[in-house]
Amino acid sequence: MTEALLVLLGIVVVAGVVVLVLRQRNLRRRNAPRPRVDPLADEPDLYDPHAIGVGDVITYAGIDHVVRGTIRLEEGGVTWAEHLLDGSTGRRWLSVEDDEGDLEMTLWMRREGTGLTPDGDAVLDDRVHRQIERGRAAYTAEGTTGTPPTGTVDYADYATADRTGLIAFERWASTQSWEVSTGRAVSRGELTVYHRTPEA
Repeated sequence: MTEALLVLLGIVVVAGVVVLVLRQRNLRRRNAPRPRVDPLADEPDLYDPHAIGVGDVITYAGIDHVVRGTIRLEEGGVTWAEHLLDGSTGRRWLSVEDDEGDLEMTLWMRREGTGLTPDGDAVLDDRVHRQIERGRAAYTAEGTTGTPPTGTVDYADYATADRTGLIAFERWASTQSWEVSTGRAVSRGELTVYHRTPEA
């Protein structure tokens, strides 16, 4: 009888120790800091900037713009795109380019009557812009762009020292004068893109 009681008592003590150990382990787990996880890591990209094209709708600053035309450019193996956006506040251009692996997107507005040409520094709105890039690219166009379907364009890009002020000069082979635009870099998250549904 005493031996059975001792065995039973031993079992109760062991069970109590096991319960206590498990309870302590659960408390430690609950109180341990959990690693932070990117909540969007498993979400698919909302849109592909390189797939933007004619017929897409792009929302910027709460205003919808329709992509009326797209120009795809190439120079020395480097490609980029310019899209003509038309919205209630007027027209603007969106350029999309990969620069050494980094996505660069810029919204451009045409500036008329500046009298500027890409010769030396360019002063606009009391800010000095210096040339950062210049060249000639071949292009193909679709939709409404104001250019022939194919051709070449001379370009020169300027920026202020802090890169917050941007000027683009473009001279299409079909014209003799430089077009001047001022730009603002935009992040991917500032734009919402609704890709046109392919027609059946």
